[in-house]
Amino acid sequence: MSDYLPFLVLGITTGSIYALAAMGLVVTYTTSGVFNFAHGTVAMVSAYAYYTLTVDWGLPPELAVFVVVLGLGPAIGIVVDRALFRRLQGAGSAAYVVVSIGLLVALQGLVIILYGPTSKPVPAIFPEKVVDMGAVNVGYDQIAITTIAAGLGLGLALFFKRTQIGLDMRAVVDDPQLAELTGANASRTTTLAWMLGSSFASLAGVLLAPTLGADALVLILLVVQAFGAAALGRLVSLPIAYAGALALGVLGQLSIKWVSTYASDQTWLAGLPQALPFIALFTVLVLSKKGSFKELTKSVQPRSTTATLAPGSRRFPVGVLTAIVAVALIVPSIATDSRTTTATTALAMLIMFSSLSLLLGLSRQISLCHAVFVALGATTLGHLQADGWPFLPAMLVAGLIVVPIAGLLAIPAIRLSGLFLALATFGFGVLFQNLLYNTSWVFGTSGQVAIQRPTWFGNVLDGTNEFYFFVLAIAVVSVVAIELVRATRLGRLLRATADSNVAVETLGINTTAARTVVFCVSGFFAAIAGALLSAQVTTVGTSSYSFFQSLTWVAVLVAAGSATLGGAALATVMMVAIPAFFTDADVINYQTMFFGIGAILLAQAPNGLVGLVTNLPNTRLWGRLADEGPARVGAHATRRRQRLAAGPVRGATGGAR
Repeated sequence: MSDYLPFLVLGITTGSIYALAAMGLVVTYTTSGVFNFAHGTVAMVSAYAYYTLTVDWGLPPELAVFVVVLGLGPAIGIVVDRALFRRLQGAGSAAYVVVSIGLLVALQGLVIILYGPTSKPVPAIFPEKVVDMGAVNVGYDQIAITTIAAGLGLGLALFFKRTQIGLDMRAVVDDPQLAELTGANASRTTTLAWMLGSSFASLAGVLLAPTLGADALVLILLVVQAFGAAALGRLVSLPIAYAGALALGVLGQLSIKWVSTYASDQTWLAGLPQALPFIALFTVLVLSKKGSFKELTKSVQPRSTTATLAPGSRRFPVGVLTAIVAVALIVPSIATDSRTTTATTALAMLIMFSSLSLLLGLSRQISLCHAVFVALGATTLGHLQADGWPFLPAMLVAGLIVVPIAGLLAIPAIRLSGLFLALATFGFGVLFQNLLYNTSWVFGTSGQVAIQRPTWFGNVLDGTNEFYFFVLAIAVVSVVAIELVRATRLGRLLRATADSNVAVETLGINTTAARTVVFCVSGFFAAIAGALLSAQVTTVGTSSYSFFQSLTWVAVLVAAGSATLGGAALATVMMVAIPAFFTDADVINYQTMFFGIGAILLAQAPNGLVGLVTNLPNTRLWGRLADEGPARVGAHATRRRQRLAAGPVRGATGGAR
């Protein structure tokens, strides 16, 4: 039993840091109704700021912590609240999710540009001494972190129950107008909550940094493990979130000991400690009773939804598809082999973005695990080829094998919506990567899978042009099938369900089958895209399709336009063509940052950049943008949503307008 005590101490310490991050999430969500997917990014930025203050500027660690946690953290909270989420008031929950994902992607790209991709060593905050407790030695830092988390948790609970500001914070999210009648300032109260929540995230990042170093991806991933603890508390309970974080931290550390002792030969279990919070997140969301998770964000549906649908989204895009095929046919004759290779990758990515647009653009469901479908398509193809299967049957079977997995994700899609569906798919994606990527039926213990090019009449399509035209044929068939879904009765049903699920069900239509089918179709074609991408490079590994790529793909598709084939094509150009033509290593990082910024700016646009271009004849819109700027136009949109929420406006003659 004494062998487990060091792991128990480490678990309590780690859980305490998770608890700080989880309580920060709960504070911002219960006050503003916004779940911030970029919460871990706030911790990451704070860790790098602590590194700059201590290493580059030479400040004492204690002073640096004070500046970051009580200075930078609240400042980030103010900016996030007033510059980003405040302008979304009344928008659908999907807009809030996309903006927070855009913020995550943009800030990570910015940090990598400024500091580079490698981890930076960070000075310790507490003395490197230990206390001998007989069976185990406990570090001063572990005692301090546990005490700080417990004290802040107790103080936060008392703050919400005993102080007027705390009571105002709890009242604002329920009904801001009613809260203001009691004398509360809803705007100021929400901003204070964001300052408080961001300070907790900053503290979590600073406490993690001395152990992990300043690392852009690792810090984000560890802090978002607090999502599982927050989910245990239904995103609204501070005590349960705190207790859940401690439990997950302890179980995670004990599982490290258990795996090393009893399951060392099962290498895939090495990811179990990191996967536990996401197991909790996914399980709680999927198994909870319907309605037990309620979105606090109040969205307003416009009276006429036709204005929010992209032009041509109800018709088969003959013109766009013809233009894509025409350009694709002439590429091999005018491009070098390297450019043709890039074009081959672009065609496969077009299938992937088109499949994702079925969820984002058509049924308006946020899925953050598309990289899992792509990875499974690639690895299943490789395993089937190793067993002697020809390329085409293996590719189709790889797509079909993904269908039931996508159907599994349709369960939360049916029961959940908006924020909680995004959380469930995010949890599934990270869980799958941490726990199942190293299993024999995915990447295996080697972490790599080899794929062979297809054969045609006994000849392997090794030539650049031959394989290019093969991928082009598959891409055309896939895109036609996806667009037929969008243009047929199923597409109309999904569009109507996205506008108002209740209205569709009152007509006696069961929307369950439609939501299940769209997830399955999207997963199938994502797997096809993964198979083609893997055949292009002939070898794929566990790092080829990480959970972060799912977030980036969502950001770039929203920025380009998720409702039409034109948006998927533009997303492909932005994702594949730009890095190919600009060989500077920083281009990739700048590209990621601009994808995030684009998602933030265009989250409310009907169809991203494509929607703006197709609205070029709308001189009134562009004139307002030129005269007033995007911020003022966004403010007009917010006020319009508030008027819609208040009910119909009566004119002088008494008629509704």
